[in-house]
Amino acid sequence: MTRTVLKKQRHEFLLRQIRQNPFLKDEELAKACNVSVSTIRFDRAELGIAEYRERVKSAAVESMNANDAAGEVLDLNLFRDGISVLKTDSTMVFDGTNIVRGQYIYAFAENLALSVIDAKAALVKFANVKYMHKAHMGDTLIAKSDVMRVKEEEFIVRVVIKANMNEVFRGKFSLLVTDGEILEE
Repeated sequence: MTRTVLKKQRHEFLLRQIRQNPFLKDEELAKACNVSVSTIRFDRAELGIAEYRERVKSAAVESMNANDAAGEVLDLNLFRDGISVLKTDSTMVFDGTNIVRGQYIYAFAENLALSVIDAKAALVKFANVKYMHKAHMGDTLIAKSDVMRVKEEEFIVRVVIKANMNEVFRGKFSLLVTDGEILEE
């Protein structure tokens, strides 16, 4: 096959893959196509496909219809990582202000941490959380979680939440999977 035919097939494949999963990274696409990451970047540029970060942001904006602290999970790789989005509104702020209450941000982070480990029930043994900046009514919060460590029934999950490209919250959760059983000390 000629280079032109191979390139056309690769472009068609890229378009299909991105339509099916807009959260594929260049490295994953390069591996699937058996080409370099720079080739994928050139292909994306030719095809007008946005980079990973922009695709995630676009998907978050398009899917902003969830108005509870659970948010909407956009991408989930069980036991690995996940992305969730939450559109803040007037029910989430302190009275007389436009500042989002910490309890909504924490619940949003905890929900994503629990979702990524896919447990029927889990207890937060401890959480190390930091509120970095204020979130305001109307902000779109985007959370990314990573499972950092697994030891038997305990998972350490990191969650970072951003609004307008600024880090709002950072947390590390130690989650003990109980599957609904009563724990005895």
